[in-house]
Amino acid sequence: MNRSQYKIIAQRIFKSENQRIAVEAVIFEGLSSYEAEKRFDVPKGTLSRNVRKYKREVEYLNTVVAA
Repeated sequence: MNRSQYKIIAQRIFKSENQRIAVEAVIFEGLSSYEAEKRFDVPKGTLSRNVRKYKREVEYLNTVVAA
């Protein structure tokens, strides 16, 4: 996935802009979930769950494309 594809998916599955930006930083810039939570003011303990949610969504989309 590239960043433009990420933005389309993230806009659909995350309500908060801060969450979208933080997950993007974890996925594309290699920040830890903890560091991104602090940097982008995301509630503690939610970002790793959001990253998993995004990865599951990408996995699902890849499965649909491959079918």
